[in-house]
Amino acid sequence: MKKRFFLVLVLLTGCIFLSNDAFSAWTQPKGHSYNQLTYSHYRTTQRFTSVNTVNNVIVDTDSEIEIHDAEEFNSKKVSYYGEYGITDKLTIFLSGGWDWQTSNDTIKFAGEDGPSGIGDMVVGLRHKLIDNIAGTGILMSVQGEVKIPEAYDYGLPTTHLSLGEGQYDASLGLLFGRGLGKGYAWVNALYKYRFENDQYDPLTFKPSDRYKITIGGGYAVTSWVSIRGLMAWTQSVGNSEVSDELLAANWPTGGLKKHDDIVVKKTSLGIEPDILNAGIDLAFNVMPKTQVVFSYVTDLAGIKPIQTKDYSLGETFSVAFVYMH
Repeated sequence: MKKRFFLVLVLLTGCIFLSNDAFSAWTQPKGHSYNQLTYSHYRTTQRFTSVNTVNNVIVDTDSEIEIHDAEEFNSKKVSYYGEYGITDKLTIFLSGGWDWQTSNDTIKFAGEDGPSGIGDMVVGLRHKLIDNIAGTGILMSVQGEVKIPEAYDYGLPTTHLSLGEGQYDASLGLLFGRGLGKGYAWVNALYKYRFENDQYDPLTFKPSDRYKITIGGGYAVTSWVSIRGLMAWTQSVGNSEVSDELLAANWPTGGLKKHDDIVVKKTSLGIEPDILNAGIDLAFNVMPKTQVVFSYVTDLAGIKPIQTKDYSLGETFSVAFVYMH
């Protein structure tokens, strides 16, 4: 595919699915499990950018955030998320899925819809540290996870669309939760370290590390339906790197030598985004241990200093089947 694609459009494994996060501060009892099978549809036709151009000439690489039109991108995905209680205080979890992607860019320049197959997978551990912090009723857990990009062929991101980001990530965070009568609330604070992508060495790059704060909660409206919501803020640390060889390889596909390192980071690769998004879901108890969950998540513009920057403006609709054992 001889056309530049915004890697920012394929950061789909970073999309929030509320059903995964809704109980993330809590661990599963020993021998118990949580299993979720989800069908989701992500779509975007616009993006937030801080790179300002006038008549296709870059005049500012850190301007006020603007919303620009982008080629339509769709991802339809069937994914699995599961948790299992190794002990009452230690839970293992994993996620992965099959993704069908379509992009107007790939249709226009390569005559094909886009890739399909297994994308990035995640595996992690959650350990409950404290049941009741200083008598407040707040529990605290620590969580670590690793993203594994080994299930797909990764194409050079300046010319190809891929099913994932191509490099390993490792996250560590503290999770807090508290029951509130018929409801509950939680706060997650995580740091994600992103390894260098050297699959096309010496055409290498390292995405920026990220902080992520997520707040959310839920309430049982009746015995058979609950409503849940969240808001998440992800901020890049600003330590991304792009090799000189990758910058040079980007010129034939439309890259500009002036400001090229910044432009590649913010647009071509999308490796320094700030992201604000929010979502809501409805969970229906169809049997004592079974739920059907309908979710909606959207990216938000935000207000300084908490606003989406150099990232797609997308939305995700999903329906999930949950079984708890």
